[in-house]
Amino acid sequence: MIDTQSIRTKILDLAMRGRLTEQLPEDGTAEELYQQIQVEKQALIKAGKIKKEKPLPEITEGEKPFEIPESWKWVYLGELFQHNTGKALNASDRQGELLEYITTSNLYWDRFELDDLKQMPFTESEIEKCTVKKGDLLVCEGGDIGRSAIWPFDYEMRIQNHIHRLRRYSSGIYTEFYYYLLWLYKQTGRINGIEIGLQGFSSKRVHSLIVPLAPYAEAIRVAETIKKAFSTLDTIDELQTKYADNLTVLKSKLIDAAIQGKLTEQLPEDGTAEELYQQIQEEKQALIKAGKIKKEKPLPEITESEIPFEIPANWKWCRIGDIVSFNPRHMALDDGLPVSFIPMPRVLEGYNNRHSSEERVWKDVKTGYSNFCDGDVGVAKITPCFQNRKSVVFRNLLNGVGAGTTEFTVMRPIGSLVHPDYLLWFCKSDGFIKKGVESFNGSVGQARVDKDYMKMCLLPLPPQAEQKRIVARLDQALAMIEV
Repeated sequence: MIDTQSIRTKILDLAMRGRLTEQLPEDGTAEELYQQIQVEKQALIKAGKIKKEKPLPEITEGEKPFEIPESWKWVYLGELFQHNTGKALNASDRQGELLEYITTSNLYWDRFELDDLKQMPFTESEIEKCTVKKGDLLVCEGGDIGRSAIWPFDYEMRIQNHIHRLRRYSSGIYTEFYYYLLWLYKQTGRINGIEIGLQGFSSKRVHSLIVPLAPYAEAIRVAETIKKAFSTLDTIDELQTKYADNLTVLKSKLIDAAIQGKLTEQLPEDGTAEELYQQIQEEKQALIKAGKIKKEKPLPEITESEIPFEIPANWKWCRIGDIVSFNPRHMALDDGLPVSFIPMPRVLEGYNNRHSSEERVWKDVKTGYSNFCDGDVGVAKITPCFQNRKSVVFRNLLNGVGAGTTEFTVMRPIGSLVHPDYLLWFCKSDGFIKKGVESFNGSVGQARVDKDYMKMCLLPLPPQAEQKRIVARLDQALAMIEV
């Protein structure tokens, strides 16, 4: 099974080292932000809203937990956030207004459980000190030390003494960045019993915790990158929980999630699939004009009733026949050159993407067999090979050319605009197989997919960059599932 917890920790570690985001000159530097924060803190001190504190010692090289980008800066958490704990429960203390409050039992990672809240009295000064507002970062002092969440509600709430309230000194501090940092520090032992012993996560420890400060815009990018990656892992967790006893079904559900855009983030810089589709059509016309592929009748417009599921807004539904050439012409080779011969038994079943081949001479296979080149996609069209997902991207062919049984449908993506592995994973999806089986014709035992099925089949087309991310995400996820 996929160890998503380890993946989360690795993502957090890379993100907090600045390795998952680009450092942009226009963001400025953390040193500039730090000076801005100091100016705002001095204004708060002058206004009597916070107390002046003793300067903290310089952070030494040996104290820095890991390397960060040059535009970032190591600081103390207490330099960024005003922090305090809530009120201690005391049965004999009856002064003040009776108000609801939360304890560590209400505070979980990234969420709160607020059923059956208790009440205790708070004086005016206690209300000011112990009240949390939307955007405050709350951290457990004891129990599950360091467990954190950002208060997301528009209404205020009080806290008990085992919770730290962290309220940023400046709007230039992106609080969510530090929520994820605390999660990393918790997982790697920097804020639990390994370092701080039995004292718990005291106010002194909170104040002196060494943390990276990133420019505001980059801190947002870091948090968003983590959030999107974790959303993908949440989907994988749900699928693993639901299909833990059937790894074959789990694999199919991961593929389904991928081709629906649920395992990858949609990035504005990718452009749209509509733009990609238009590029493909231009490339297709150029190939027709050059005599490399034949001109065919336009395929019918896609109707709403044909669409099987929702896709992201920047994707596009298209027919496979609009983006590939079928059974394309082979390359011209000298008859004596060796090529790869791949009969159907040499293509693995299921969710594998591998084949093996034997060597033959080109003159022996150029007629009477299906021909293909490196990067072509082959899909079995006979039963039961089709149902068993005997499909593959042909790679590492001798002289770049191969041949095999005529029971392959060979597809060549137009130009280099459609990732062949994305097309392959779609052809291994449950929906593609089910619809193909419904199109079968021929006698029992010799049934095959209808010749027009693949041409007419609807494919969810993502932008080219996202196709690559989908392939990489699926390759990684499927490789981690135990066979």
